[in-house]
Amino acid sequence: MLSKTKIEKYAPYGVWIFFTYFCRYYAIEILNGGNNWKTGDWLINYSAGFVRRGLIGSFFLKVSDFGLPLLWVTYITQVAVYALIFGLVLKLYYRKKRSLFWLLILFSPAFLLFPFYDIQGGFRKEILIFLIFAFFCLIYANKNVTPFKLTLISVAWSVAALSHELTVFTLPFFIYLIYVSTKDGLITSRTAIAYSLILTIASSVILLLAFFYKGNEALEQAICQSLTTRNLDPNICKGSIDWLSEDIGPALGRVLSSLNHRSIFTPLFLWLALLPLSFTTWWNKERKILFLASIATIFPLFLVAIDWGRWVHVIIFMFFCLALASEVDIKYRYRRIFIVTGLIYLTTWSIPHCCVGGYDTGFLRRALKWLIDNLG
Repeated sequence: MLSKTKIEKYAPYGVWIFFTYFCRYYAIEILNGGNNWKTGDWLINYSAGFVRRGLIGSFFLKVSDFGLPLLWVTYITQVAVYALIFGLVLKLYYRKKRSLFWLLILFSPAFLLFPFYDIQGGFRKEILIFLIFAFFCLIYANKNVTPFKLTLISVAWSVAALSHELTVFTLPFFIYLIYVSTKDGLITSRTAIAYSLILTIASSVILLLAFFYKGNEALEQAICQSLTTRNLDPNICKGSIDWLSEDIGPALGRVLSSLNHRSIFTPLFLWLALLPLSFTTWWNKERKILFLASIATIFPLFLVAIDWGRWVHVIIFMFFCLALASEVDIKYRYRRIFIVTGLIYLTTWSIPHCCVGGYDTGFLRRALKWLIDNLG
C-alpha cells in the first residue's frame, strides 16, 4: 500500500497523464483539419495588413514557407507551450516539501486540468501568458528577479498581447509580482516603477490597436485565403477568423441574451475553485486587493465574450501559481477524513469553458460512464 509520504512525492507527476490525454485528443482534431477556434485563432495573420491577434500567426506562416505543415507547426508549438507550463508549475510545486493538501490545488479542475475536462477550452492563446507568468512566479520564488529577466518578461508579454489582447487583462497579476519583488528587496523601487509603467503603457497601446485594427470582412476573407492556399480546410476560418471584426455591441447583446439561471454557476465555481486557499494563510490585505483588482480588470471580458469558464480558468491559474510561489502555510493538521473530502472535491465538478455559465461533471462521473460504456 502506498504510504502518505510516497503519495506526496509521486502523485504530482500524475498531471502528465492528463496532459498526454488532452494533447492526444487535440492531435486527432489536427489530423482532421484542425479546430476553427483552438487552431484558427493561432493562424490569424498579417497577410492582408496589420490586425489584432495576428503576430504569432504571421510567424507560423513564415515557418510554413520552408515546407513545414502549418497545422502541425501550430500544434507542436501549442503542445510545447503546455509542456513548459506543466514543467514550470511542477518546479514551483516541488521547490518545497508539500503535504497532501496541496494536491487540491495542483489537480483542481480549474487549474492545469482545465483542458482535460473541457478540451474545447484548451489550447487557446492564453497559454502564452500562463507560460510567461509561471516563469515569473518561479524566478520570484527562487529570489532571482533581475532587470534583465524583467526585460525578457516584458518583451514576451508584448508578443503575447499582440497575439491576443486577453493578455492585457492579466496586468494586475504582473504588477503585483513586481510589487512584492520590490517589497522583498529583489529589485529597486525605481526598477519596479519603470517596468510597471512599461507594461501599463504597452497595455494601453495594444488595446487601442485592437480597437482600431480589428479588421473587416474583406480582411477576414484574405486571411482565410492565405490559409486555404496552403491546403487548409476552409472550415478553419469559421471560428475565430470569421468573428475577428465583430463589434462590441453585438458581442454584448449575445452575452445578455444568453444569461439564464445557469449563469450563477460561474461565481459559484470561482468561489469553489478558490476554496482550498481559505484553509491556508494565503489571504492577506494585499492579496485581497489583488483579487478585487483582477476581477475588476477581467470583468469586461464577461460582458463581451461568452467563454466565462475560460475567464475563471485564467483567474485561478494566476492565483494558484502565486500561491505555489509564496510562503503559505496550512491552517489545519492532517486528518484521514481530509483524504475522502479532498477526493470528493476534486472529482465531482468541472467548469465548462462556454457559454455564459453552466455546470459540468467531474472525473468520477466521467470515469463511471466510461466503465459502463466499455465494460457494461
